Amino acid sequence: MDRGLSGTRVRTLAIACSTRHSAQNIAFHELGRQAVMADPDWRGGRYVDEDTHPHRGLAVARMAAHITYLSDAALHRKFGRRMQDRELPTFSFDADFQVESYLRYQGSSFVERFDANSYLYLTRAMDYFDIAADHNGVLAKAFTGIKTRFCVVSFTSDWLFPTSESRALVHALNASSARVSFAEIETDRGHDAFLLDVPEFLEISRAFLLAAGKARGLNDGGTQS
Repeated sequence: MDRGLSGTRVRTLAIACSTRHSAQNIAFHELGRQAVMADPDWRGGRYVDEDTHPHRGLAVARMAAHITYLSDAALHRKFGRRMQDRELPTFSFDADFQVESYLRYQGSSFVERFDANSYLYLTRAMDYFDIAADHNGVLAKAFTGIKTRFCVVSFTSDWLFPTSESRALVHALNASSARVSFAEIETDRGHDAFLLDVPEFLEISRAFLLAAGKARGLNDGGTQS
């Protein structure tokens, strides 16, 4: 969204996003940050100097965040209450359910490619981000005189960035006389729908990007006309 305010871009495709984090978004980020900092191996952020890494805390942070990318329907369809490589519960704290095993995998794989302190600072920066803050809290003022054309897309089952936040963005763009189109796509795949094969979303994105290319003087093959 912030890049769209620069005025140098012809088109901005705003997918499942918001102009600022909600209290719920901040709460989940704080849960993740506390998980990282509660890991004894975090060492006050100096874990590299002490040749360690807060893998356990960062994995839990990722597990919590990953839940927000999905929907109840998507989790139920993919996992339900099915057991992981067993028929009966062990009555232990092992990953008896498939969904538990899935989340543990997401956590363990994440720590191999992401730095813990970077996670802390990135999530904090995301929480502080607020487009309207520099405009006396009036979102429409942020878009005054903007020449960028926007296409805003939301998903019905996205509870991380729900459609209500996309509509608030669209209303602000309309109030500032910006050019904007909006689509709410029916899907039960949650926030991660934009990463998956959702035909309506793919078609909207393709049409918008093709129009952006043509506005830049490119043909369908990506070459200058």
